[in-house]
Amino acid sequence: MLRSKNADYKNVRDRQENSTATIQQLISMDMELGKRMSEVICRAWNELDASLFESILSDDFEYISIWVLETMKGKNRYIDYITGKFESIRKENNPVSAEIIFQERIDKYVVVLNQGGNLAALEPTIEDDMLKSLWMRPVDMTLPAVFMSKKPKRSIVKKEETEYEKFSKLFHEALMEKDFSCVDWFLADDVVQILYDNKEISGKKNVISYWLDWLERWNEPAVNTNYNIKLCKYYDREVLSIEPRGKRILYQMARIEEGKAKQLILCPNPLQSPMIRYWDLDHSPLLFKAQTVMPHRMGKDLEPRLYRIPCMRCGCKSENLQWYEYSHEAGPLGYKGELSVCTNCMEAVEFFPTILLRYK
Repeated sequence: MLRSKNADYKNVRDRQENSTATIQQLISMDMELGKRMSEVICRAWNELDASLFESILSDDFEYISIWVLETMKGKNRYIDYITGKFESIRKENNPVSAEIIFQERIDKYVVVLNQGGNLAALEPTIEDDMLKSLWMRPVDMTLPAVFMSKKPKRSIVKKEETEYEKFSKLFHEALMEKDFSCVDWFLADDVVQILYDNKEISGKKNVISYWLDWLERWNEPAVNTNYNIKLCKYYDREVLSIEPRGKRILYQMARIEEGKAKQLILCPNPLQSPMIRYWDLDHSPLLFKAQTVMPHRMGKDLEPRLYRIPCMRCGCKSENLQWYEYSHEAGPLGYKGELSVCTNCMEAVEFFPTILLRYK
């Protein structure tokens, strides 16, 4: 009997090892395919040969540029666009060089374009062995592609639950049950709840009391309000999306430190007026590293802003951040607004567009 148990254990272990080996092979295959796709893209740009895209683009291919609001959809439309683009480069005698680099943070090969010292990255997304999308962005913006219309059909490794996802689920449970005992242990005693551009509430007891009052005001939240756990790509963490019927969507975001929620921020999504068409918190930010904040785009210093988004890394309150006027050009459109920067972490924290500009 002992030999039989050992044999069964060996069979299970062998299957596990084979499964692990298969996963590693699939990852390696995906990596190699990504590299080959990037090589074709790189060659197309260096040779200004649009025909090289014909064999690698999916029929529902999408091209997204951070500098243009509209997503270009369809293989034929992109082929027409890139053919004209290459022709313009030839006529203007303003050459572009392309090279492949591997960006470890996103575990991908990307193509870096250099035109007169101006750099941009082309990040490919592959689905069903075809090029599903190209995402043009600043080289330093090494965040996962977020504009895919569909998720990849093949999931290699299931992502573990993060502390932000766990907190959001528990907070949702507390709202549904009107009982915060399930999330009480997760809240720091000195937790601060910030109500965006309004006020802040300090202390665990007061924060819980606010949310119990909130539930009474809305009445039957499960009927009148939809709740979802979403990935807020602007701050790269899971949040609780609160969607009251007929009202603006709200995000309850947390900043967790040493296993405790130290700051909670309840803010609208998007932050700005719906009249100003700009990305919401479900998309990665235009700028998050200090080096991407172009000095020539800075305007005058602004007065500190109370009760806005704090630095989500160190917790520096919005009134202690550095605030500037900031302008951003995005192709035919542009934006002027308020930009906050954490001088401790050297990161941009919040861009709040106030004016939509149109260029001729």
